[in-house]
Amino acid sequence: METKNVYQMVTDRIIAQMEKGIIPWRKPWHGILGTRTSDECAVSYESGRPYSLLNQFLLGEAGEYATFNQIKARGGMIRNGEKCRMVVFYTQITKEDETRTDADGNPKVVSIPVLRYYNVWNINQCDGLEPRWNGGKQPEEPKAEPLEAAEAIVAGYMASDNHPALHIKISDRAFYRPSTDEVVVPQMEQYNDLAEYYSTMFHELSHSTGHQSRLNRRGITDLAAFGSETYSREELVAEMVAAMLVSQAGIPAERAFRNSVAYLRSWVRALKSDNKMIVWAAGRAEAAAKYILGIKEEK
Repeated sequence: METKNVYQMVTDRIIAQMEKGIIPWRKPWHGILGTRTSDECAVSYESGRPYSLLNQFLLGEAGEYATFNQIKARGGMIRNGEKCRMVVFYTQITKEDETRTDADGNPKVVSIPVLRYYNVWNINQCDGLEPRWNGGKQPEEPKAEPLEAAEAIVAGYMASDNHPALHIKISDRAFYRPSTDEVVVPQMEQYNDLAEYYSTMFHELSHSTGHQSRLNRRGITDLAAFGSETYSREELVAEMVAAMLVSQAGIPAERAFRNSVAYLRSWVRALKSDNKMIVWAAGRAEAAAKYILGIKEEK
């Protein structure tokens, strides 16, 4: 299947959720930011590893997922009428680049990432399989209060070796300025709700991770005009990161984000005009959230 069709399949599934009033990145996907239990996020039945943020969107609910062959090999059976779900991944293909030649004049061989997919089922759609990754959990330590947890996220990032300047002051706007590598956020007292303050804070901090000295993300390193494709992609990254970190801190987020019909429609239009946007943004958002939290990316 052509790569562009896989991108379209992903985009169509996300749009279908949004047209039902569901914003996939607003769900509490905190499981992929450290906790690895199948009651908090979608994990592989074989390895117990959480799926990527994008695949969390596509799978739609927590649980343990396996392919047809994995289910069969473990003695399970998919119940009649159960529908599969899609999981995507990148693979590398090599091809000759006619525009580039080596010292002998031969076309250079380049490696190109290609988006592929496979089908999985939640084990609750099967007979003969028992959960493998939600049992035997150690007693949880008392969780910090949301305010304390949110402040710890900010403080942790600000204490890292490479962080932006952060100014919390009386202001009529919040922003990240790449040229000076500084974040400005209005004081907490200027907000009507704690969740609004921290979602704004995390949104702007996420932009700072795109600095060339950090994750070097296009949209921050390039000058992006308001409303452009690059600008929209970067804003979607920041939206996703804010949602993930608000959830990570345990802040009730019902009032933190806009859920208006106009808001939903604006993103649906953007996704329809750029079928690679959701794939690009989800990958960058997961990396940005982990960067802020100091979680090393697994190889």
